[in-house]
Amino acid sequence: MRKWFSMLLTIVLFLTLATPIQAAPGRGLEKVLSNLVKNENIKGRVLWYDLSANIHNLDTPEKVANIVEKTANANIDTIVLDVKNYTGFVGYDSDIAPHMSTAEIADYGDFPAGYDLLETVLDEADKYGLEVLANINVFSEGNNTYKDGPAFDHPEWQSQFYTAVQIVEAKNGATVPLDGVNTERGENQIILFTPDKYDVSPSNRWGVEVQVVDGVISQIEDRVATNGEALEIPENGVVLSAHGKARTWVLENLKVGDPVAHEESETRIIPASEYPSSSVFVNPIQEDVRNYELSIIEELITNYDLDGIVLDRARYSNEHADFSDLSREQFEKYIGEEVTNWPEDIYEIQLDGTEQIIVEGPLYKEWVEFRAHNIQSFFKDAEDLIHSYDDDLLFTTYVGSWYPLYYNEGVNWASKDYKPEYDWASEDYNKTGYAEYLDFLMTGNYYYDVSIEESDASDLPYWYSVEGSAQLVMEVVDYAAPVYGSLYLQQYEGDPEQFRKAIRTLEDNTHGIMLFDLVYLEMYGWWDIIEEEFAKDTKAPHQIPGLLKMIRKDK
Repeated sequence: MRKWFSMLLTIVLFLTLATPIQAAPGRGLEKVLSNLVKNENIKGRVLWYDLSANIHNLDTPEKVANIVEKTANANIDTIVLDVKNYTGFVGYDSDIAPHMSTAEIADYGDFPAGYDLLETVLDEADKYGLEVLANINVFSEGNNTYKDGPAFDHPEWQSQFYTAVQIVEAKNGATVPLDGVNTERGENQIILFTPDKYDVSPSNRWGVEVQVVDGVISQIEDRVATNGEALEIPENGVVLSAHGKARTWVLENLKVGDPVAHEESETRIIPASEYPSSSVFVNPIQEDVRNYELSIIEELITNYDLDGIVLDRARYSNEHADFSDLSREQFEKYIGEEVTNWPEDIYEIQLDGTEQIIVEGPLYKEWVEFRAHNIQSFFKDAEDLIHSYDDDLLFTTYVGSWYPLYYNEGVNWASKDYKPEYDWASEDYNKTGYAEYLDFLMTGNYYYDVSIEESDASDLPYWYSVEGSAQLVMEVVDYAAPVYGSLYLQQYEGDPEQFRKAIRTLEDNTHGIMLFDLVYLEMYGWWDIIEEEFAKDTKAPHQIPGLLKMIRKDK
């Protein structure tokens, strides 16, 4: 499916592009892509349809027809349809992954059983010549709140998190992890309340409370049994409040007059299902995991008339994953030596209250490089698979634009030619870049501040703005592929003029725009803004065969 334009515009574009593509010597792609940033006729315009957020916008063919028509009328050329979201459930007819309608997650049951959203969107998009790219959330395979998704069917897939916890220790030596300080007490949790925040415990009566003065238990009130009042928090002490399983631990191990400690901490390696995150990530280097994710890609490209594949969450969850035995084995193989102190030689964790502070060890930079290498290798496998079936298929990804911080997720979306000068980067970190594998790159320029002047006024780094982050992205990608800056529409709620300003800034500084997400266009009624800002007909860089050929040849 290709968006058509008038014959006149086609001729103009041909004349615009023919000379630089044919004549540019040496770093020819850099010259072409640099020139195209300034070419207002060559701009990609992409709209993302999130799967779970748009269940009620896209759950019938009639609604899809209406949305796709609006998309076409807004002069958008490409739809990214989220077909496998962070929970691992899918919105198409799959023989591999579970269907959205079978999930126990709230609202997912509203997705019609047997409904193939992908086929429905493809049929409608074809009427307008719109391209459709299928998005796959790769290494996130479950929802932790509902304990649902493939990661729970295959617990051996789950990432292992290296974490530190503050513990409560009884006189008899029994311990329980402290779940938080001065936060709302949840199911089966034990929370500590301090006098600088509260005078009285704010928890409801469905738990037990322990008043501690100078490290000694002065009172225990099991409010479940007594319906008693919340305990006061002493000036020289704290109150522990426990629910469910934590309540049982308190009643079995703590007594009035006994000392109780709550300031010590311990490190643990725990599975993703026990880690405090809504997404349940799996280990990117586990062979079964990689084969599963690649099989999803293969199923999509062999059964649907797609224009391409997008990868999202193709990364580690955060800096605390993965510390499994497999990761240790593969890391030791990668660096060619055994790790004597695991995981402390990577880093140690110190607690400042409940905040985890990372203290880098002697192998920290090598570890950062190793993780980026692992993600790069998956991108190479995915690109090889996709183009082994069809060279015309597009391959791209979404990443956050905050490159100085993104290494925490084990991702290097830069060009291999870009050598970052950051404290966390090893000498060979640039070799893990994967921009060269992509036909274009979508980066989240997710900031309310649009100009560098605005971020400066907020005392923030220049790349904490739409303009500054776009400039950083262009530097990092180094013209290895076109870049489509992306906007998170919710950040501009109630401020449509700031949204317009952000659109124009990205059009001036990158090769196009991705808008996240459809749901906000519907919610805010901003279709008219898109139609006005995108009134001029353009051609997306990824839709120009000669340029696409040049991008792939330059790898």
